[in-house]
Amino acid sequence: MAKKIRGLGGRSLKSSGGKKNDIMKLMQEAQKTQELMEQELKQFENELSIKEFEATSGGGVVKVIVTGDLRVKDIEISDELEDEEFEIIKDMIIAATNEALEKAKLYKEEETEKISQKYLGGLNFGM
Repeated sequence: MAKKIRGLGGRSLKSSGGKKNDIMKLMQEAQKTQELMEQELKQFENELSIKEFEATSGGGVVKVIVTGDLRVKDIEISDELEDEEFEIIKDMIIAATNEALEKAKLYKEEETEKISQKYLGGLNFGM
């Protein structure tokens, strides 16, 4: 005798699209997160133009001030150097400028990383 097959009780074998809806919601959230992160990064880039970094060389007789967007804003040379050779002064200016630019670059990298981690740090892409 053949076994009777029970009915499905009104249940459908079709997928309700739950996974598809979950993926769409995830995509929308990711897009919103990306937009927020881009806005914050753009605001940060604008703030960099007014943020200042300074460095000195020659024991403080040369001071260079740069902005966060890597532009030299000012160079101060002490009167103590008026009798110094031009090449020595030039070397001190270069040293102070490079140090100030490095400070600005490092700050930008660290702050950009913080912003990225704020938005992307908690995401798990199943990797």
